[in-house]
Amino acid sequence: MRLSRRGGAPARQPGTTATMTVGGIVAVLGAGALVMFLVVSLADCAHSSARQPKAAALQAAGAASLARGELDRAAGQFALALEYEPRLAEAENGLGLVALAYGDHELAEHHFRAALSLDEDLAEAHLNLGGLRLARHQPEEALECFRAALAIDPGYAAARLAVGETLLRLGRYEDARWELAKLCAADPGNARAHAAHALVLAHLERIALAETEARRALALDPALPAAHRARGEILRRRGDLLTAEAELRAVVQAQPTSAEDWLALGVVLAQQRRWADAGAILDRAALLGPALAEVAFVQAFVELGRERPAAAVTAARHALELRLPYPQARLLLAEAQYRAGDAAAGRASLQRFIDEAPPEMAAEKARAERAVRGAVPPP
Repeated sequence: MRLSRRGGAPARQPGTTATMTVGGIVAVLGAGALVMFLVVSLADCAHSSARQPKAAALQAAGAASLARGELDRAAGQFALALEYEPRLAEAENGLGLVALAYGDHELAEHHFRAALSLDEDLAEAHLNLGGLRLARHQPEEALECFRAALAIDPGYAAARLAVGETLLRLGRYEDARWELAKLCAADPGNARAHAAHALVLAHLERIALAETEARRALALDPALPAAHRARGEILRRRGDLLTAEAELRAVVQAQPTSAEDWLALGVVLAQQRRWADAGAILDRAALLGPALAEVAFVQAFVELGRERPAAAVTAARHALELRLPYPQARLLLAEAQYRAGDAAAGRASLQRFIDEAPPEMAAEKARAERAVRGAVPPP
């Protein structure tokens, strides 16, 4: 990846990347929020590498129209800018955002790729392509795009936030913590960075630090849903399930298209053994995020709670179809199979779990080994 710009256009200074992007927003809000939160921080979008004055003016006007939600007008201005300067990558990027706002992912990808073919160092296009990958439930591919944007400009806060949030989504908490800690240090006024950092720290069981970060996020933006999501997770881990539920219900009301938030609410309800309520919430999460293996995993747990082991087997298998390896789902599958009366299948699943178990599940692995030998009852 080159760090210089093509054709003699001025290079960006680190940290000054224009922000006509959607990637960072999609990373935390989920694909369903894509259109609603499409136009974010467009104040700097008048930036253009255009050398033709009319093209530069049209590019700036298109960015302003996009910020106002005037999609057809913006598309016309970006397209006309390309007539004046056919190699204007920022205008192709703008057309991609317009296509994305209309829900045409195929056309959006065409324009983002066209932008990168004209200027492979256009970080915004990498970030937007990553947002599109995330909307298609392709977090690993999205992460590659976000990292490409960050490689061009290490000071690009939206790209680093997208990297951190995507690592969080993938369950790579230590890696996410490192990226988000750097962002919080470099941009202490970034409420979303503090909120994401708080959620990562909660997953790592560093609850006191997580509470500090959540307070910082809420001080910066008291209404930020991501901060309340983090606070809900902290409360859940402290055992205050009713207050956690209240926090998470407020979150899903604020952003009702985020599958991850509905999942978090479902987990809290499941911990309260409110199986029917949890099942309904998880069905909503599954509709919004059909590729989320965690939803199927918690659905399997709920089905066991409802004394429906056959349904739990189906849900656990679906979780494993969505993600491999997934040792927690493998262990839950074994329990469901035993409870459904299929001891042979349960024993085979336990053996697969033993083969896949990560170091942090050493205690569960030892118990599974004893169960396979018949030394202890199966799960």
